[in-house]
Amino acid sequence: MKFNLTILSFCFLGFGLNAQKNIETNGIKISTKQINCNIPAQGYESDLIQLTIENLSNSEKTVTYSFELFYDGVCSTCGHEEYTYTQILQPNEILVGECLDRTHFGLTIFHHMPAHLTKTTLTDFNIKNVVVK
Repeated sequence: MKFNLTILSFCFLGFGLNAQKNIETNGIKISTKQINCNIPAQGYESDLIQLTIENLSNSEKTVTYSFELFYDGVCSTCGHEEYTYTQILQPNEILVGECLDRTHFGLTIFHHMPAHLTKTTLTDFNIKNVVVK
């Protein structure tokens, strides 16, 4: 019985983190989902949280946002300005985070790597201070 409750608890906790977080404000929609990035040619394997930012309007939008990232239950980014990002979207443009994307910082969040590389795991995250101009 105790074993079943433990498994059930992990399922609910895992579902909470992996559930999509969506924000819609002032003609901008931000959604998230977990993705797996396995790129053997570059020796890279990790899971990421992918952001998709959609400009739902017919005018250019500038979006600024920051992250609260909790790794192993501790907020690693709280109070750190370097986790604030700005994206400029043309009318009806959609930006999507990709594995190893070095052109659009702030569209992916590190979740975890295989356990033999690091045991650090994202346990929760929030997209905060969203400003659309």
